[in-house]
Amino acid sequence: RAAAQPAWTRPLGARAFALGPAAGGSVSDEMLDKLSSLSTQGLIDGLWVMGWPQAMIEGARPLAKGQKVAGRAVTLRFVPHRPDVAADKPAGVDSPEYEAFEKCGPRDVLVMASVGPWESVGGDIKFLRLKQRNVGGLVTDGSVRDTDELLDYGFPVFSYSTTAKQGPAVMQPWECNGVIECGGVVVRPGDAIIGDQDGVVVVPAAAAEKVYEIAHHRETIEGVIKEELVKNPGPPGKYYPFKPPIKPESPLGQLLTSKGIKFHSTWAARGGARRSMSTGPGLAADPYMRTVDEYQSVLRRFAAARACAVLRTPTAELAPPAMEAAIKGGFEIVEFTLTTPGCLDTLSDFRKRYDGKVMVGCGTILTVEDAKKSLDAGAEFIVAPVFVPEVVTWCALRNVVVLPGTQTPSEAFAAYKAGAPIQKIFPGVANGHMWVKAVSNALPFLNLNPTSGVDLDNAGDFLKNGAFGVGLVAPLFPPDKIMAKDWDAIHANAVKVIGNVKAASK
Repeated sequence: RAAAQPAWTRPLGARAFALGPAAGGSVSDEMLDKLSSLSTQGLIDGLWVMGWPQAMIEGARPLAKGQKVAGRAVTLRFVPHRPDVAADKPAGVDSPEYEAFEKCGPRDVLVMASVGPWESVGGDIKFLRLKQRNVGGLVTDGSVRDTDELLDYGFPVFSYSTTAKQGPAVMQPWECNGVIECGGVVVRPGDAIIGDQDGVVVVPAAAAEKVYEIAHHRETIEGVIKEELVKNPGPPGKYYPFKPPIKPESPLGQLLTSKGIKFHSTWAARGGARRSMSTGPGLAADPYMRTVDEYQSVLRRFAAARACAVLRTPTAELAPPAMEAAIKGGFEIVEFTLTTPGCLDTLSDFRKRYDGKVMVGCGTILTVEDAKKSLDAGAEFIVAPVFVPEVVTWCALRNVVVLPGTQTPSEAFAAYKAGAPIQKIFPGVANGHMWVKAVSNALPFLNLNPTSGVDLDNAGDFLKNGAFGVGLVAPLFPPDKIMAKDWDAIHANAVKVIGNVKAASK
């Protein structure tokens, strides 16, 4: 009988499942230097303004006073001990932890996700290799051993605590350079890891340039505030805390103006933190980048008009006359959907013909590529039937107004946090306008924009009960009227619903 195959030589099928890309980009050395010049509190502020989730690794504290860390993340994930896991894990120098060690250099930070705060991720013998590789730092939500030796090694260490416990009996290193959760924060390989005496912050590589720009600007303003309070003692509440837009006539606005400091003073989405500010040179060179003024102009027009005509037709030739009828009936915001044949050509034509008079957007955006094509055609905003996080993030980083489809308060809030200034409600919900009222009362910073379920008669009810705006689809464009080419009927529908919208907006 053949001998049993050693466990460590068996295929590790469980580690080969289909996955999304682990890395979300990588920051340059120059950007690392810029980020490390700011406080972790400033970086948290920058991420907060952009709507990103909590980014401080909870429990990661410096091993010694004065330690700071800055580098690109190399990640290592531990899993709880189990005999078969221990048997299947590559042994010796092939272990995932040593694979991770060898990827580390002076501008890298090893981020180790422990299974518990008091479990040991390693000590002096293992981490000697990190010293030899001149690692930029080590961060963990677990604990480390051999404190004196680690301090002598000279590289910064941020951990939950120190411990005398051994790790292998409790957990095993399982994956190098995957997406991990460390101290309640998602970390991707290549993210910027910045730490000071207040803690460690993860700056997503995809957003690093914009985070720096926002954080740097906020720290400049905070410096002016502190200087003023030192010079003229008084309650900080006169100037602080603050979030954009800063009103020019406010005490802070007047102070900044007197110092020659520029600040954003234009309209922002109702109640929400600003998602969109001027950015650094990297994204500024992006052909899809919009200015802050362009972004806010789109939001102002949504707030003023409060109704959007949403059209889908079975053929390309039916779309132009149908939408023209809606525009003549009073619609100032229109949306062509990608499900309509020739959508982008029609959109481009309407943008040229009505530029400055009617705002034109594109719907049924499901991918970043869809978003790019719609913007190339001239779309001034984009709409999705569902919440696609990567599309919302891509738009938010480029000051493109995006309305993702959501159906629950949790989905709407997630879209808001991801950077969507307006949250489309789709499909319709039972007793729609009362649902909008309940959600708007509980989450007043959301800008809910229901579409499905809105008709010519109840559009005003939605607006009176807290909707930021409404979208009109089939009730405005009945399929039978479109097929009959009854453009007068569509014009009459538009006149009726716009009248109700205006009455509700008084």
